[in-house]
Amino acid sequence: MPATTISAAVEGSTAWVRIVGRACAERARDFGGAVERFRDQGVRDVVLDLGDCRLMDSTFSGVLTGLVESQNAQPLCFTLVNPTVRVTDLLDNLGVLPLVRVLNLAKCTMPTDADEVGLGGHSQEDHKICCLEAHRLLMGLKPENQARFAELTRMLERDLQRAEPLAIG
Repeated sequence: MPATTISAAVEGSTAWVRIVGRACAERARDFGGAVERFRDQGVRDVVLDLGDCRLMDSTFSGVLTGLVESQNAQPLCFTLVNPTVRVTDLLDNLGVLPLVRVLNLAKCTMPTDADEVGLGGHSQEDHKICCLEAHRLLMGLKPENQARFAELTRMLERDLQRAEPLAIG
């Protein structure tokens, strides 16, 4: 399976982000961290080019939800450009779609000075925390998400509780 790449550029108060491959849990923290850095630089609008993104998982969509709904920071407006039907259906089923704008364009032109968002080197525990937070956010969007993710969140909470003594020691 080809690696997922995330590239980004900032022009004024707009960040342009392109995802090629899968928008998945393994890259969700990198994406979230990059967007938070952009927010700190004064970005208010994020254009997310999904034309070459074939799949988005629930963890990534939960991170997207957290970025849109952040209570502790300046709000961000997300525009998703050219998402596939599969990605649009997932976001709709999870209740994320009403939080973003969707545009279907012949072509999304990203600034030429885009840089690749590097891999963060996150630990397994970091990934579990990200996954748990993302799914808790999704559970707050729609009642159906409560049942959908209850077992997953219980499992992640158990795993993190078991790992906690190791992190302290």
